[in-house]
Amino acid sequence: MELDVHDRITADPTPEDIVRAIDQRGDDPDWFINLSDDDGYVEAELERAGRFRLAYHSGKARFDAAETVDAAALKTIFLAYLNGNDGWRANRNWLRKASPAKAAEAAGEPPVWAIAAVVASLALIFVIAEVLPESWLEQLPFAGTTFGGILLIGLPMVVMVGAMIINAVLKVRRAKGWVQVQGRITLSKMAARRPPAGNEIGTLVNVPDVAYSFKVGGQDYRGTRVSLGDISGKYAEEAVARYPVGKMVTVFYDPADPETCVLEREAPKGAVKGCGLLLVVLALLAGGFYWAVTQGAEGLKASMPDADVPVMLFAALFGLAALLFVVAHRRYLARANAWPVTQGEIVSSVVEQRRSTENGRTRTTYLPVVEFAYTVAGNRLHSRQVKLGLEVSGSESFAQKIVDRYQAGTKVDVHYDPQDPSNAALENPTETKWILLGVALACFAIALYASRIFR
Repeated sequence: MELDVHDRITADPTPEDIVRAIDQRGDDPDWFINLSDDDGYVEAELERAGRFRLAYHSGKARFDAAETVDAAALKTIFLAYLNGNDGWRANRNWLRKASPAKAAEAAGEPPVWAIAAVVASLALIFVIAEVLPESWLEQLPFAGTTFGGILLIGLPMVVMVGAMIINAVLKVRRAKGWVQVQGRITLSKMAARRPPAGNEIGTLVNVPDVAYSFKVGGQDYRGTRVSLGDISGKYAEEAVARYPVGKMVTVFYDPADPETCVLEREAPKGAVKGCGLLLVVLALLAGGFYWAVTQGAEGLKASMPDADVPVMLFAALFGLAALLFVVAHRRYLARANAWPVTQGEIVSSVVEQRRSTENGRTRTTYLPVVEFAYTVAGNRLHSRQVKLGLEVSGSESFAQKIVDRYQAGTKVDVHYDPQDPSNAALENPTETKWILLGVALACFAIALYASRIFR
């Protein structure tokens, strides 16, 4: 046996060594403890004060505990492992560690081919704009026209939406050939998916933490995927309610690899609705721009021969979009100010740095990363929105003041959307984004200038 405590190794450890290491762990977030032998290991990492993430390796695969443990339970498990007793494994839900590719798919990350397609579309813009000879460009449809430029700029967005749809269709078609078997829900609760370690600045997403067990060929398997797509927010809460602990369920699994399994083979309704809405918006924008630069432009040119029609149309449409956004935002704020309030607690509160480079100069801003937890309808949810819809950043002293105001352990009032409780904030802003109103007015002024009606 070998005991590794935060890179301090002890050969042939005693029970006293294990107890002392756990009792004297301190508050270092990188602290870990590992007890290994020739057949595998058991290890734990400090998650927060008094709680630990637990895992073990059987010699063939790694398994992570579905829930954290406290110091007392951690001592019991490590002492049992030291004595060769593996009974502690049966008392907890264990999730077999997936391969990086499977883990990325389960988390809703796009496949490599989809990312490559979007990158290729961006490269195509550069090739058309900078590399292709003029004689070749003249052969392309809409070459040299305003509509052609708009199509080229919108190409990556179209490719991205198309890749999302194709990926969802491929998943559904592949899963149609899977085998089904009866299983049982062993874990069902909400969980928070945080940004990767070392990149705490990012979106925190509430997801369903659902686990189920089933047998194939007399062998036990465990799964954690509910749907073929990513489920978050209100759809996650619906999934937790749909699959309570102990419920018998139908599990669909790949006969070539039973660890690839899911409870729902159809595409998640949230993804279908989102893709459909995005397609409608893109189609309306494309149709509107096409009409504007063809029939609309010709009509305006006939009635306003001195006007710079492409500039006038683009500025007017952009200004209209900004104005509509301002109106929609004001309506959203009006509804948000009537949201219900529940009590929550600050889980963590730190200042993070963000560096950006502009014109060869590095600029550093500081963001207060304040995470809080709250409970709605029996679900424990997490969020990092200090001000609703706004990213709070500035100088280090500014960020530190917010962190000091929301220290870990502080009880706070949480405003949440009753239609989607995962959308919550500590403060509801009441001010309108007047800068967008200024952008809209500036665009209308440019459109008016390009019309030349006052010349």
